[in-house]
Amino acid sequence: MKELLKSGNISYYKIENAREVDKLEIPEEEGGFDFFHGLGIVGYDLAFKMWLRRFPRPVLIVAMKETLVLGWVYVEEWTESAYNGMPVYVLRAIEVHPELRKKGIGRMLLLLALKEVNGYMITKPLTREGSSFFRKAGFKSKDDFMNPPLDLSKQPNYVILPPYIREKMVEELKNLKKKK
Repeated sequence: MKELLKSGNISYYKIENAREVDKLEIPEEEGGFDFFHGLGIVGYDLAFKMWLRRFPRPVLIVAMKETLVLGWVYVEEWTESAYNGMPVYVLRAIEVHPELRKKGIGRMLLLLALKEVNGYMITKPLTREGSSFFRKAGFKSKDDFMNPPLDLSKQPNYVILPPYIREKMVEELKNLKKKK
């Protein structure tokens, strides 16, 4: 695990291989993480390990207090480039423990994920809260562009974060690190 940031009693780590998942305490019981359960997937640790065995290696970042996972984000490279040749990454999932939502952990996970990639980032919000979160962060629908930067006609409801907004957000992260 590579520590990316420490903010108060929360540390943010990039998980670099599947073996590191065994060091995590992932609360899935009643009141814990439930995103996967709603999709019929059981076992966060198994899903994390499966993702980390993929190539090219995805980005998996966790927010932790000691070994307890408080939130996580998962990003992988998209199969196609943007029309201008820039890479595209897809944020597949982001989740913060239900008791800790709206405390800035999700935003910090997003900022750290954006620092790990370049080019465009896309995602498909699955809830109204998710849509609001990504819109506030600067993601735009393809209809917000005069000329959309990539073809999402077969991926309805995806939103796009252009590189110039990603760069501003990464700069925000750098400024936050300087203050600490």
